[in-house]
Amino acid sequence: MALAVGGVVLARYAASYHTPRSVAVGDHLARFPGLDWSQHRRTLLLVLNTGCHFCQDSVPFYQKLVQARRHDSNSVEVVAVFPNEAEIVRQFTTEENLAIRSVSGVPLDKLGVNATPTLILVNDEGQVQQSWVGVLTARQEIEVLKLASGS
Repeated sequence: MALAVGGVVLARYAASYHTPRSVAVGDHLARFPGLDWSQHRRTLLLVLNTGCHFCQDSVPFYQKLVQARRHDSNSVEVVAVFPNEAEIVRQFTTEENLAIRSVSGVPLDKLGVNATPTLILVNDEGQVQQSWVGVLTARQEIEVLKLASGS
C-alpha cells in the first residue's frame, strides 16, 4: 500500500515538474538587479538557459528580434535573463552572436517559470501582459516581432 501511495505522489511530482509553466497574465514579477520595469513602457524578457538546446535552436529568431528593435524607436526593451553565471552568459551570447542586454544569475522560479525558453512581456510596473513557453511557432514569432517593434 505504501509503495502504491508513494508511486502516485512521485508520478504527480514528476508530471508537475516537467510540465512547462509560465507566469499568468496580470501577475507581477519581482524586481532583480539589472531589471527596472519603470525605465520602459514595456519589457520583453527572454528567459533562457545556456545549456538549453531549445534556446540555442531559437537563437536565429532572437537575432531577428534584436535587429527589428534597432530600427524602431517605439520598440520595447528586450532583455535576456539567464539563471547561469555571468561569464557563462557572456560566452554564450558572444558565441551565438546575440547582441542583447542580459542579466545573469536570476533563479527561474523567482520569475515563475520552470522551462526555457520562456518569453514574458511586462509593462512598466512589472505586470505580465503576455507570455510564451517553448520554441515559438512561425505565427508566434511574427506576433512577438510585432509586439517588440511597438506595432
